[in-house]
Amino acid sequence: MELCEYELINDNIVFVDGLTRVGKSMLNILLASLDGVSHPQVLEPLEQLMPMYKTGHMDKNSISAFLRLHLNEKFYNYMLSRNLNFRYDDLTSIHNSSNEIKFYKNLSKIDGETIINELRSDTTLHQFQTHDVLTQYSLFLDLNIEAKIIEIFRNPIDTIHSWYKRGWGKRFDNEDPRSFTSLFKYEGKTLPHYAIGYENIYFSLNEMEKCVFLHNKLLNESLVEYNKLSSEQKYNILILKYEDILEKPDIEIDKICLFLNVNKTEHTSRFMKHARVPRELKLDDRKNKTEEIRRNINIKLFDELMYLSNQYKSSLYDLDL
Repeated sequence: MELCEYELINDNIVFVDGLTRVGKSMLNILLASLDGVSHPQVLEPLEQLMPMYKTGHMDKNSISAFLRLHLNEKFYNYMLSRNLNFRYDDLTSIHNSSNEIKFYKNLSKIDGETIINELRSDTTLHQFQTHDVLTQYSLFLDLNIEAKIIEIFRNPIDTIHSWYKRGWGKRFDNEDPRSFTSLFKYEGKTLPHYAIGYENIYFSLNEMEKCVFLHNKLLNESLVEYNKLSSEQKYNILILKYEDILEKPDIEIDKICLFLNVNKTEHTSRFMKHARVPRELKLDDRKNKTEEIRRNINIKLFDELMYLSNQYKSSLYDLDL
């Protein structure tokens, strides 16, 4: 007997995806200013369940059935203003919406079939922040959930340094309950799914080295997954650089509008200020980060990091965009 895989009530979906600490929240803010794009939501179960599917702890029917249920519930509750976030500083707070009053008006809607009918005809593009979808994109495609993806990359040195400052070189090992990441056990020790198959190497590394190792592995998986896609499949993915959004947001927003077939609004300038763009990159900071990383990792990892950083700056990893 198989689980029922519901039809999605609405399939207008865009994922703002990338590794952690690459600037997805900044991009979510900018998207929310565009005509016909929803306020951002987070799709936590996707990143939590995909590792279980990848490792065989969950089968295709189970994850597909669950995600369809979850997405339908997300759509339905969004239309009724259920499960709202009122924390002023949070990305998903309704206080940061371009149309906060809409969420209050939705409170008067009648719960029922009318909402389903409204969703079926709704053209709103629902945006979700996701993590690491591209690293396992071939498995995601198995689920037949249609979604456009805006994938953001950032200079590896800045990303890794941010990981280190956030404690990602130790939080997985310590089973930090706020990591909200699927973890696995190996000989009594805990590790993230990114390190499966490299357990002995992973446990031999120090805190900074773990950040570099995990980042480089995930980044390379992203590149492999993207490069094996057909031209038609790549059509659903827009690749952006964090630094370009930071320094020339108008140009990057135009790319997004073309990709999603939407337009800027009177809110876009205000939301650019909220996202703190444009702003200048501090290259001296990167030099300091590079030196701090170099002092704390082995030469092999450092050489690999510098190769990736140089490749990113010179050609965006030679991706066929």
